[in-house]
Amino acid sequence: MRKQSKGIPAAALAVIVALAAYWYWSPLLTVHRMKEAVRAHDAAAFNSHVDYPALREDMRDQISGKPGDGAFDRIGRILGGVVVDALLQPDAVMYVLEHGDFAKKRGAGPDFGSRGRDDTPGPSGEREGEERAPWTTEREGVNRYVVRNDKIALVLVRNGFADWKLSEIRL
Repeated sequence: MRKQSKGIPAAALAVIVALAAYWYWSPLLTVHRMKEAVRAHDAAAFNSHVDYPALREDMRDQISGKPGDGAFDRIGRILGGVVVDALLQPDAVMYVLEHGDFAKKRGAGPDFGSRGRDDTPGPSGEREGEERAPWTTEREGVNRYVVRNDKIALVLVRNGFADWKLSEIRL
């Protein structure tokens, strides 16, 4: 019975370590799932990782500023809200990420089929031989995870134990 009692604490420790590792790396798993959904054009899988109400509210704040007491503040907020609601649809968000370099595979060489080998800019503005800006990640506290390049930042917010939702896009 002595050997069995030593196995239980070791198994419990292994479970705790596995849960802690999953909790810590869960935002990376979510980003990977989002990229795979974009590559596969799977809108349902992609949308499961996006909090559209929070994303719309954030975009309204970016376009029209924080809510204020003035009449112009309210008008700007209403107009900004109409624009955001019209443009920030699931298909539009996925389209932007699909045609940006968010879901591009690493190490994929230049696409010579879509442009020549000369020094003219390609579809995303880079010139032949130029490297795309790398995507970097960082944590902002325990509940925010930011994935960014030089043009855009995607902010994921913890939603539960190890579930993350895209809730903010910083331009």
